[in-house]
Amino acid sequence: MKDFTEGDIARQVVNFSTPIMLGNILISVYGIINMIWVGRLLGHKAVAAVGASLPIIMLMPAFLIGLGMATNVLIAQAFGRKDTALLKKILSNSFFASTLFCLLISIAALVLRRRLLQWVHVPGEIEEMALSYLTIMMASLIFQFFINWMNGMLRGLGDANTALKILALLTFFNITFVPLCIRGIGPLPPLDVAGAAWGTALAALISCIIGYVYLIQYNPYVNVRSWDYRMDWQIIREVFVIGVPASLQMMVVSLANVFIVSLVNRCGSDVTAAFGIGMQVDLLAAIPAISIGIAATTVSGQNLGAGKMDRVFQTMKISLYYGMVIAFACTIALLIFPYQIGALFLKESAENAGVLGFVRDYYRWMAFIFPCFTIICVIQGVLRSAGDTMALLALSFISLIVIRIPLAYLLAGPVGFQQDGIWMAMLVSSVLAVVLNWLYFKGGRWKKRRILGKHHPLNT
Repeated sequence: MKDFTEGDIARQVVNFSTPIMLGNILISVYGIINMIWVGRLLGHKAVAAVGASLPIIMLMPAFLIGLGMATNVLIAQAFGRKDTALLKKILSNSFFASTLFCLLISIAALVLRRRLLQWVHVPGEIEEMALSYLTIMMASLIFQFFINWMNGMLRGLGDANTALKILALLTFFNITFVPLCIRGIGPLPPLDVAGAAWGTALAALISCIIGYVYLIQYNPYVNVRSWDYRMDWQIIREVFVIGVPASLQMMVVSLANVFIVSLVNRCGSDVTAAFGIGMQVDLLAAIPAISIGIAATTVSGQNLGAGKMDRVFQTMKISLYYGMVIAFACTIALLIFPYQIGALFLKESAENAGVLGFVRDYYRWMAFIFPCFTIICVIQGVLRSAGDTMALLALSFISLIVIRIPLAYLLAGPVGFQQDGIWMAMLVSSVLAVVLNWLYFKGGRWKKRRILGKHHPLNT
């Protein structure tokens, strides 16, 4: 656990964001490795099936992610106030509420899984493969939730190193189990595309068990026997006041992705496969921005809890500088090596040449999105630390639903740019999102946000 209310902010941002970055890289790496296994063992149609399922998989736990963000903010601010009793109340109340919602979401997704795939216009030739993958991923959602909750709690306490250890375990088990489940071993028969999901689920289950056993030995806040189980409606209110808009924001992002995938799927399975590869690489390239944004949320949150606004602004400036250096490096790499990146996922052959060409075309536009994304992540990280998630919801709705979706439809359809029009729309909407987020931040309304009750330092 680390206190960010004192000391050198630059060192704190770099030191705290680095293990977060490494942890997120591990998550992305095992996702990429899984896609490589699927592509090389099962072919490009299997890649398309997994890629078509990803936006739905990302959509379902959006509400839980929002509640996790709320818990992170509240823990960070309570830790900044040195309020141990409040910490234990936040942990118990948020954990059980989130678990209940996780189970409800998992059940709903299983009931509606075929309709969800039809909603994104999954090509008929890959629908059954996508269905088998989606079914297992949604059934095992609870295990992913436990890992995310543990990591969010640890980050709120400033302990990114332990979170990294848990994710390292998850990655190791994932890259071990996925190919075994795909191809089969001993009495285990080949499970094909479903095997990729089974391997991921098994890895998450084992990581949950080992992670919790490890944590209860070294972290005084994690042991459920020490929690305060009394219902605290003020905490629950704060969790939902912060978490619901954050969840809706995640849903807006996911819904926009679902619509984009729906447009992409209409361009054929080769373009769908290229987009699935692009999404995996994008998740990896976006990790520095996401990680620095998470670090900005925790560091800013602790300082807001301590009433040190000057350190909040310093956190923002340092985070932006650090993130932009990495973002431009990613942009250059993706512009120079797009074909080589695509070739990691598929064997070079006449059958796959079209897919690899579409990957190259994709990054002619999408490589420039990462500096924009970095600025958005840092600004929103600071806004989120103040609990101003309603503004983030509005900003995401405008940039994605009002701008991105209509523009993508216009450029891909009536204008006739097809898939290139989709990529253009995603880049243009990202640039406009930067402008909107910056204008709101400069307006300063977020500084008036009231959380943690009337005695919070910001409310004086």
